[in-house]
Amino acid sequence: MTASVRLVMLWCLVCAALWPGAGARAETPDPLRGDQWSLDLIGAACAWRVVQGDADVIVAIIDSGVDPQHPDLVGRLLPGRDFVDGDDDPSDANGHGTHVAGIVAATLNNAEGIAGLAPGVTMLPVRVLNERNVGTESAIEAGIRYSVARGARVINMSLGATLTIAADRESTRVLNAIREAQAAGAVVIVAAGNDFVPFPNAFAGEHPDAMVIAASDRSDVKARFSNSGPWIAVSAPGVDVLSTMPTYEVSLTSGDAPESERFRRGYDRLSGTSQAVPHVAALAALLISAHPDWSPAEVRAQIERSAQDVRTRNPGLEIGTGRIDACAALGGDDAAGAPAPVAPPLELRVWGFAAAQTLAWLLVLAGGIVIAGWWSMRRRRSGSAGSRRETPGAALSAGQQWTVQVIVFDDVSHVVLAPGTTTIGRDPACVLVVHGDTSVSRRHARLLVDEAGLQVEDAGSSHGTFVNDRRITAPRRLRRGDVLRLGQTQLRIGIGDSRHVLH
Repeated sequence: MTASVRLVMLWCLVCAALWPGAGARAETPDPLRGDQWSLDLIGAACAWRVVQGDADVIVAIIDSGVDPQHPDLVGRLLPGRDFVDGDDDPSDANGHGTHVAGIVAATLNNAEGIAGLAPGVTMLPVRVLNERNVGTESAIEAGIRYSVARGARVINMSLGATLTIAADRESTRVLNAIREAQAAGAVVIVAAGNDFVPFPNAFAGEHPDAMVIAASDRSDVKARFSNSGPWIAVSAPGVDVLSTMPTYEVSLTSGDAPESERFRRGYDRLSGTSQAVPHVAALAALLISAHPDWSPAEVRAQIERSAQDVRTRNPGLEIGTGRIDACAALGGDDAAGAPAPVAPPLELRVWGFAAAQTLAWLLVLAGGIVIAGWWSMRRRRSGSAGSRRETPGAALSAGQQWTVQVIVFDDVSHVVLAPGTTTIGRDPACVLVVHGDTSVSRRHARLLVDEAGLQVEDAGSSHGTFVNDRRITAPRRLRRGDVLRLGQTQLRIGIGDSRHVLH
């Protein structure tokens, strides 16, 4: 090495040592931050320039528990409580709660995975749901009261049951606990539900005792699965949200299921109003960090007042005052939606993937248009099917076959069901693969064609399988005209003449 090279290297070292801020803590970008579209949409980077969250502000995660050893959550968690097993180990056995926690407060700039919207606050894990994501009213009530006793200023409840579909009455016990929590100074935030109906959550009802949150997508359109109604406070991103998953095996990552079917450990994407709620909970925590003396009503008012008006994109739907805007809520100087800068290599990688994905979808859409036109022409030639409705389980006449019209957003296709089992899901190994709907599980449902007719059963999906807007809990026989709903995808059952159906 020549003397001139040594001199240049020494000069660089001196400049680096003397550069302003060189003695401060180095920040290492989170490698998956560029994949968190929801943070860019709601103006997280702008909000962080105002406040990143005070460690004294506690957000209770009332859910299935949280992975206490996740590298993106370590240091953000208080010791919590398990009201399922009745002990002090609220470790997640399902995966849902860990995903919610990451959206709230995954550590920022620690070279691990993602970032939470309120990365500086503290979370209190409260386990009230078991490994199947099911919990009792008594456990949830106890979890709320425990959270208040531990000083929680924000209570995240990504749970509930939709009235008239999954519950026949409001939960008085939980409602009373919510009212007491708000009287004690806590902002309580509850999921609207994923049943695609304008019905309230049994844990919040139609009363203004909690903020009820609807889910929206990248285009600020209400997620098809999201419930709506006049009780909704605001909407928030809830489609294809990347967040933390347990680092050990749980129900959603179980090794008992094929690898292509289960969710990934560490990090994965989920969709639901459950994912919308923690965005609002984190924003509430940021506002309390910036204004410690604010009441729950003042926090709620600021979130609702600063929300982006998205009514023109959701005509006729009641989804509150709009989609949350963290930048506007905190008085930032940037317009929400401006993308946060990412490292060039990551930016190129993400752009390349997005471009390839866009091209693939254009090809799929073009093919779908051609097929839909061909099918429509064949239908006009052959005449429409009769209007007679079969009794559930009825066998078909000679020459007839069960058909399914698959509607994924605006994409419509037709499929003929062969005898035997047809698996439906996002996994490429499924017989009927649903593209573009991330709220459909990798293996979501199964259709069985046998001599007795057509039957459907859920395959352990995360959001459930619905027939005519009622969730099924056991195998069910189908008839022509029935509508299946898987996530945001609809499947309409029909019968066609085998000579005039698409093969």
